[in-house]
Amino acid sequence: MQNPSAGQEQDLLAIGRLGSPHGVQGFLRVQSYSGEVAHFADLGEILLTREGERRTVRVEESRVSGPDVLLRLAGSACPEEARAWTGWEILVPRSRAAPLGPGEYYIADLAGCDLVFAGASVGTVEAVLEGGEAPLLEISRTPARTVLVPFRKEFIGEVDTAGRRIELLADWILE
Repeated sequence: MQNPSAGQEQDLLAIGRLGSPHGVQGFLRVQSYSGEVAHFADLGEILLTREGERRTVRVEESRVSGPDVLLRLAGSACPEEARAWTGWEILVPRSRAAPLGPGEYYIADLAGCDLVFAGASVGTVEAVLEGGEAPLLEISRTPARTVLVPFRKEFIGEVDTAGRRIELLADWILE
């Protein structure tokens, strides 16, 4: 995978984050964003990103052991070399991400959806931010005003990524 063009950029999904080294052979623990691990088994080349920097790296070996995923990247033969990759996010083409089950969607697909309350659009999802207890939807109400809505069952109902629509259950949260 080379540096993606603008068209390919939209097809990239973040599937996990590289964690601490594991063992003495240069493996790194991986935090899978989906909780699924099978799609890590045959990655080949991956695009890594951190603080605006991007690098394409070859995966030398991957191991799936129960809920854990371990990756050894090219040039990382020991824990000291592997530690340099700790904190980097793993991006792959959509086709290499965990497959979706019925009623599932990728968090990346929420951006750009209309937020709808009682049949009327009340804003647009600009971004999905990490929150302490749940992700936060950054909602653009007007060009000058945004609000954050917790992505929780108390506030969010039906999510229709194909129709680009998310149901809001409690409009008071927008105030």
